[in-house]
Amino acid sequence: MVPILAKQAINIKSKHKTNILLGNYECGYALGLIVNLSGILFPADYTDIEDLRIKVLKLLENYMPKDEREENLIHMLREYKADDNLDEQVKEMINMGIEEKKPWG
Repeated sequence: MVPILAKQAINIKSKHKTNILLGNYECGYALGLIVNLSGILFPADYTDIEDLRIKVLKLLENYMPKDEREENLIHMLREYKADDNLDEQVKEMINMGIEEKKPWG
C-alpha cells in the first residue's frame, strides 16, 4: 500500500456525498483527518479499527462540520464497516490524518 494513494482517494472522495471508503487504509486516514479537523480528542482505548471508528463517530455526534467536505467525510465513515485489520500501515494512515497540515491540498 502506498500511503499517498489512500490520502489522495480521501481528498477526491470527500468532494461528493455518494462516495464510499474502500478499505481500512482509507478509513484510517479519514479517522485521523476528522479527528484533526474537528479538534476532538483521539480515543486512546480502542481494540481495532472498527472500535476506533465507532468511538470517533460517537465523539462527533454533536459536531457541526465546517464545510461539505467534512460532512461527506463523516458520512463515509458512518457507512463504512471495517474489518479487523489494524496493521502498522493502518496505524501510519491514522497518524498521517492526525498530523495533516493541508487536508485538501
